Amino acid sequence: MVHGTLRKMARREVEEWFWQVGSDLQRLSEEMHRYRPAIAPGKAWEPKVDVIEDERRIIIKAEIAGVRGEDIQLVYIPERHSILLRGHRHEEEYEDCERTNCYQLEIFYGPFQREVNLPDVAIQSDEIRASYRNGILLVQIPKQEQVTVRTVVIKKN
Repeated sequence: MVHGTLRKMARREVEEWFWQVGSDLQRLSEEMHRYRPAIAPGKAWEPKVDVIEDERRIIIKAEIAGVRGEDIQLVYIPERHSILLRGHRHEEEYEDCERTNCYQLEIFYGPFQREVNLPDVAIQSDEIRASYRNGILLVQIPKQEQVTVRTVVIKKN
C-alpha cells in the first residue's frame, strides 16, 4: 500500500514526505526521552554536534546555548580516538515570574554528555583548543603533520 502510494507521488512530494516523517520521529523520540521515569538511567540530553575536517585540523561545533563556560568539560579519550563533551545547563528562575502552568517545555536542562568519534587521522592531542561564543562551542583539533621519509643514497668514490 505504501509502496503504491509513493510510486504515484512526485519526487519532490516523496522527499517532503520523508522529511516530515523523519521530523515527526525525531520529535517523538525527544518527547519519549523527556518524559522517561525519573529513576531511569541515562543522560538528560545530548547537544547536537557537527564534525568537519579540513587540511590542517578537525573541527567540532556543539550547540550548547545557555551553558556557562565553567560548566563545560572536554576530554580526549585516546583508546577510542574520541572527544567527550560534558557539562550542565542550569535552569534559571526568574524573580518576577511565578509558574502556575506549563504549556510547552522543549529546552532540556541538567547534565549532558556526548562522545564524539574523530575521523581516523593522527592528531596533536596536546594542542586541542576550544572557544565558546553565542551558544556554540568550537573545538579545534590540529592534525599531526605528515612526516616524509626520504632515503638518500650515498655514492662511494
